[in-house]
Amino acid sequence: MDSYSYIPNLKHLQALETIASMRSITRASNHLNLSQPALTQGIAKVEIQLGVRLFERQRGMVLTELGAIYLTRIRRGTHYLRRAADYAARFTDKPPPHLYRRFTLSQLRALISVVEHESFRLGAQQLSVQQSTVHRSCRELEAQLTCALFERTSAGIKPTRQAVEFSRLAKLALGEFVQAQADVQGWKGTFVGRLAIGCLPLAKTSLLPRALMLLTDEYPMLDITVVDAPYIDLSKALRHGDIDIIIGALRRALLPPELVQEGLFIDRMIIVGRSDHPLLGGEAVTLQRLASWPWIAPRTGAPARTYFDGFYKMLDRPQGEAHPIETGSLTVLRGLLMNSNRLTVISARQVSYEIKLGLLSEIPYPLDGSERSIGITMREDWMPGVPQQRLLEHLRTIAAEE
Repeated sequence: MDSYSYIPNLKHLQALETIASMRSITRASNHLNLSQPALTQGIAKVEIQLGVRLFERQRGMVLTELGAIYLTRIRRGTHYLRRAADYAARFTDKPPPHLYRRFTLSQLRALISVVEHESFRLGAQQLSVQQSTVHRSCRELEAQLTCALFERTSAGIKPTRQAVEFSRLAKLALGEFVQAQADVQGWKGTFVGRLAIGCLPLAKTSLLPRALMLLTDEYPMLDITVVDAPYIDLSKALRHGDIDIIIGALRRALLPPELVQEGLFIDRMIIVGRSDHPLLGGEAVTLQRLASWPWIAPRTGAPARTYFDGFYKMLDRPQGEAHPIETGSLTVLRGLLMNSNRLTVISARQVSYEIKLGLLSEIPYPLDGSERSIGITMREDWMPGVPQQRLLEHLRTIAAEE
């Protein structure tokens, strides 16, 4: 069962905002066209589930301190639902009013699952429900939006691009509702929840491990996942709310929309070979001598690859010489370097342990203009919880120390 299944009724969550602004269940029930008993019972259910009081009821409905914390997240989630509804409205002539209030949790969970798996069958399996149930929820949502969410292709029924973007915004909304519950538990002294980190190669060796050790000492009940993948996959996951941050080399251009970057330090690249490489010792290393040896190239799309391609072109290696082997795996790279005379261009920090242990060595040749910024990539409107904020603080402190 996914974490979304524990989110309270969306109508009750949206009613919280109206009650808080009007400070009255009576006025809120009239405004929302809901019966006062139903509204009272709905709010009580949310408070029972959370185990806290969200309102003081002596003189109207006034938010408690914890109620204000909880409602901050609920408002953010509702904002994403409004954005999702507004986006869908662009593809229809007569969008119904207050469309975001009509969505149900089962509809959003169903669509998100189908979009992620590109299949009603797999989406239903992920939710542990019947395929007919998922199909019905998605079709109900499609009817409400009056916007096509699925199209028939040679491979079967597939989500449209409208469904993909609507699903992304819906997932961000549900993520805020989940975090609202985590914020409540944190206020009560028990920090729980999920922290998912996208990790690029440079952050694996020292920066992230040190930060995570400090974080887990403070919040041992936090569920932490580190995702290792190419940048294009991580940036997509970040935009969809599947991960919270990306740590690694920053992009100078083509930054995906709605993402922002924060630099932590400047890194330089070096040429690396095995510890007893023939280039070590003796006469000075020149471009001509470097061109005599085969190379290993960084993965396509990595910032280091752009620099490598320019540098490799300068080597002007003769036709017929061995082509570079491309890899983004540090394990594969290490094995290739240690067992051959191949060379590579890589971050000095990324192989600092291997150099300290004497497994690899820096080839003494300066790489002018190889500096690049290393840091954190986040969603521009991200509001970190307390543990997430502590992770950011640890990363900044460690980067400054190093």
